[in-house]
Amino acid sequence: MAVEEFRNFTDGLGKAEAFIRAKCEQFATHGLSIHLKYTRAKDRDFDGYYRLDDQHLVVAVKKRLRYPRQAAYGVGTTGREGWNGKGPPYSLVWHEEEFGSADDLAVFGAGHELWHFLCHSGQRRRDHETRANCNGFLWLAEFKDWTGPGSPVGTQPTLPPRPDEKTPEGSGPAWMQLGLFGTDCGSEQGA
Repeated sequence: MAVEEFRNFTDGLGKAEAFIRAKCEQFATHGLSIHLKYTRAKDRDFDGYYRLDDQHLVVAVKKRLRYPRQAAYGVGTTGREGWNGKGPPYSLVWHEEEFGSADDLAVFGAGHELWHFLCHSGQRRRDHETRANCNGFLWLAEFKDWTGPGSPVGTQPTLPPRPDEKTPEGSGPAWMQLGLFGTDCGSEQGA
């Protein structure tokens, strides 16, 4: 089912828009509103959110950035050795990626925010910021090889793999995320 409303308020991002639209065709998106915009945020390259109450998703990229651009986002957690009870019992695992254009940033942001939508709408599970970042990186990797409008897009996996841990096809989950208390949140068992 098609997205209820998709508006591109930029003077570009056409390839990103086409890719995002194609990816959204895989999901039940009735009632979802997506807006691509520019942001004036001083401390970030892009901004975005998914609002559950009205199913509104916004992805906003900074208009005048220089590319290519390196950025890192958290993609998982590891337990902290010698944890003394202060602070969280885990550390974030970061993944750095090169963004070649504003379209790349928009696709990453849309993949991230769409993960939240998919989890809130019951189409996927395990709504974590790190998991949303993994989905953004998954979409970005596919977008970099995508030939353009009319070309097919890949299907959405049940759990997006961590971009820093690749495994051979069929060898099991590509990663495991530890929950706050060290329990396995990333395996397919019990999903």
